[in-house]
Amino acid sequence: MRKVVARFNISCNLIGNLPQSLTGHTVIVIGYFKNLCMTKTLIVIFGLALLTNCNEKVAKFIFDSSKMSTLTRYSYNYNSGKLTSSKETVYMVMLGQVVDTIVTLTNYEYDSKGLLRKELAKTGHNDNPSLHLFDYNANDSLIREMTISSEKDTTSLREYKYFPDGKKMVFRRDLVFHHDARQDFLKQMQNKRFDTTYYKIEYNYVDNLCKSSKEFNKKNNLTKIVEYAYEKGRIQSSTHISLINGMEVTDKVQYFDYSKSELHPDYYSLALNKDTIEYSKNHFFNHSISTKTDVFEYGKVVNRTFFENGKRIGYIGIFKAMNFKTVESYSYFENGDLKETKSYHEEIKNTL
Repeated sequence: MRKVVARFNISCNLIGNLPQSLTGHTVIVIGYFKNLCMTKTLIVIFGLALLTNCNEKVAKFIFDSSKMSTLTRYSYNYNSGKLTSSKETVYMVMLGQVVDTIVTLTNYEYDSKGLLRKELAKTGHNDNPSLHLFDYNANDSLIREMTISSEKDTTSLREYKYFPDGKKMVFRRDLVFHHDARQDFLKQMQNKRFDTTYYKIEYNYVDNLCKSSKEFNKKNNLTKIVEYAYEKGRIQSSTHISLINGMEVTDKVQYFDYSKSELHPDYYSLALNKDTIEYSKNHFFNHSISTKTDVFEYGKVVNRTFFENGKRIGYIGIFKAMNFKTVESYSYFENGDLKETKSYHEEIKNTL
């Protein structure tokens, strides 16, 4: 077995009163891979892990190919600089052998102005494509996009308006599929073994700043409110409120920290009793983001994302309540298009 570890010596300054003991990272994704021969090789991609009160940081992202369970290969066709079609091939792997393959072909349609109007994606032997539709205003600026599943369900809708500082979302509606992270993702989707949740969100802007958002359930009842506070045009905090039997209950207050980056601020959320519910910390190397650590549900869910040259290259997700971990890796073509992903899931012990 061959291992490669990237090491860096840099100084660190920790800020704020965020808990430092929780580290890790979670996600569920479909992966792909150029060579289907399974080996015991450990593929190591560097990321930067921030340690408490330290001057040396040893960062590494490790993907064990011998554990890989899903992989995906992507290819693209361009004409005059415009993407015309793409292909996604998903392999399901068991004990080093491919046991199933699913192919999705997507075609992209443009209007006479060269604006993308439609994406049509067909998966496997399903004759009905899923659709992603785009609508523009008189200035050829995107104002609406919609996704319709192959079962004719509208799974997402986004509406945008334009302000002096750019495009902003003003409406969002989603039909979300929930699946068991411990079960095979593709089989659940094929057999339609999942629950759905419908919700929509409206955003209220004042002087180009989003002052609040309101979330509604499928009966159009108001269920959640988020109120934002600003300083010099930057969000400083957000108060999250749930409506229960007509009463407003504050769930948490989220605070943002821009001391390390204007583009990637850290944040933490406190309950009314000042317990830390969640936090997100970004770490940088040579002024570029290298890792992002997200902790949710009082430490029960821990996610770490690794970056290189601004692109995500790895992900580790830990669900402590289920003693479950997901690991993913990503690679890209020279033009930045996603080339392949790989993933596996496994049981973990001693997560406390």
